[in-house]
Amino acid sequence: MNHEIQITLDKFVAVLRDLAETAGQIARIEQAKAQAASENRHERLDDFIQDEQAYILKLRGQEQHRLRLAEQLGWKDLTFRQILASVEGEQEQLLSPLFAELERELKRLEQARGSSERIINAKLREIQVSIARQQGGSYDNTGNVSPNPPLQSKMHNKYV
Repeated sequence: MNHEIQITLDKFVAVLRDLAETAGQIARIEQAKAQAASENRHERLDDFIQDEQAYILKLRGQEQHRLRLAEQLGWKDLTFRQILASVEGEQEQLLSPLFAELERELKRLEQARGSSERIINAKLREIQVSIARQQGGSYDNTGNVSPNPPLQSKMHNKYV
């Protein structure tokens, strides 16, 4: 392997490690968001969201860098499995565990994000129900908040 390709491969490996680390960091933030929401510590969510946005921007930049390096290595538009099928020996031994680690971190991120969204949505519904009740309205299971019923129906319900 020529020296230039080796340098590009080394950069590609470093970007894969960075991607896995960043995905893991975002997963930890998602887990912290879910915990804060479940504990009704809503004041902490804004900080977590800001941190998450910064890491997502970092992740996007890393992914763009990975794509450029993959193209330089002749792997444009190839999946990780296709890349592994196209390499052998040292390259396969080097890339296989990195792809596996990145895949694990991305699955962990996906699961953490799903859990976080479910908890936050449940807490949001609780808040909407509480607000609707405070305002004398109602809240149905489909997410619709009904305003205060007109005075006539209040009166009708009270006496009928």
